[in-house]
Amino acid sequence: MKKKVMKAMGILVMAAMLGTSLAACSSSDGESQEKTAENGEEQSAGEESGGSKKLAVMMHSVADDFIYCCGKRAEEYGKEQGYDVTFYDADNEADTQASQVDDVIASGFDAIVLAPVDADAMSDSVMKINDAGIPVTLLDRTVTEGAYVALNQANNVECGYEGAKQIVEQAEKQGIAVEDLKVLELQGMLSSTSGRERSEGFQQGAEELGFTIVSSLPTDWESEKAYNATLDALQADPDINAIFCASDGVMADSVINALDQLQLLKNTGEEGHIVIVTVDGTPGVIQYIKDGQIDAACSQPAYAMAEGAVDYLTKALDGEEEADACIDNSLNPTTITADNADDDTLWGNNVES
Repeated sequence: MKKKVMKAMGILVMAAMLGTSLAACSSSDGESQEKTAENGEEQSAGEESGGSKKLAVMMHSVADDFIYCCGKRAEEYGKEQGYDVTFYDADNEADTQASQVDDVIASGFDAIVLAPVDADAMSDSVMKINDAGIPVTLLDRTVTEGAYVALNQANNVECGYEGAKQIVEQAEKQGIAVEDLKVLELQGMLSSTSGRERSEGFQQGAEELGFTIVSSLPTDWESEKAYNATLDALQADPDINAIFCASDGVMADSVINALDQLQLLKNTGEEGHIVIVTVDGTPGVIQYIKDGQIDAACSQPAYAMAEGAVDYLTKALDGEEEADACIDNSLNPTTITADNADDDTLWGNNVES
């Protein structure tokens, strides 16, 4: 499944994803979610939902399959629960998201689902939300200060640690001993808690399992940075025989294209195959696993995270949970390999194209 290497690959993939191929995400009961926000613009669904409580779903971005589906499921599920929902996309800009939060507070919203761009930068905004007396749940990422009802995310440390375990397991299938592993770690944005925690878990796993990470490179969740980092690392150290990607949503195509350009793209079982393990579990990475180009993925529970974020807000509004409970609703990932890539319970197998 070779792909043509393109200079502006990250931008084109993102545009295609948001414009056409990801027209809708399946909900947990099979219904589709129509995309209602693009390019940082917000769109109100209040008239359609008929809800009396105003809910803001505020995403750090919709730049890849995972976070897009996670946010849109929160929007759809909020409508199902009777909320008047408005969706916001900050396009990974902390200043944009802070301004959006100010607008939401001024507009008198009753509840907020927030996926923060940056753990530190968005702490002030969360404290403003607290001062306004609005219950907020966090989705996908957390903040360093401020109170919230519940944090709804994957267990990111476990995602990284499981990634390390899969590197070893998949390498052994390839005939590579753990002591012979030379691994490139492509990190996410280290100012985000998800990026830091996945790296912490992966590096902890490497230390405990006994393999060498030859390079750890931050990508800031950007496809082009992941592409260039892969090229640079492999040219600097051609002995790299495994790659860990903190997000397949923004890195899988980048890594495959870089390997293809360097004429190093080989399928599992072939001599010289570079073991690749990722986090997210997007439709694209599932196909790569089926095709034998990527070995395993740690799939985040996208829909369960989104629904939990809304459910905890409802509990807070009903007086069943405190607005400052700070509940840790971190969920463990599901490992995807060639053995279970067709499992229809995986969120990545429930995205309409």
